[in-house]
Amino acid sequence: MTNADRPIVGTGVAVVDGDEILLVRRAHDPGKGLWAVPGGKIEFGESVAEAATREVKEETGLLVELDEIIWVGESMAADHHIVLIDFLGRAVGGSLQAADDAAETIWVRIEDAYDMDLTPTMYELLDVLMEMMEEE
Repeated sequence: MTNADRPIVGTGVAVVDGDEILLVRRAHDPGKGLWAVPGGKIEFGESVAEAATREVKEETGLLVELDEIIWVGESMAADHHIVLIDFLGRAVGGSLQAADDAAETIWVRIEDAYDMDLTPTMYELLDVLMEMMEEE
């Protein structure tokens, strides 16, 4: 089955430390060269949470503890339709290094991330994080 046949489900984690978020520069399409939270496709038989923690470890080397789901959205283009489910999380171990689908990793202030070359759906996720910070 190709992505053009039907939507696929992906997951990501907004790994946050204080007012900073961990971003990865995507090494492959969709979004090659753009910044996003670590994440990827859910594999058959894998829960959304299992996929989220696996993807963070594969792309960044970090172990994360997940909190709540903070954003659900879609990425649609002529060549893909991906339903995205993003968690809030925090690093609890591991060693930061770009790997797998991540060409580079960076910690950046959440408010400064808006000025980066982001995947289109990242702006909505940043808005949610900014609202959460204002409520604290």
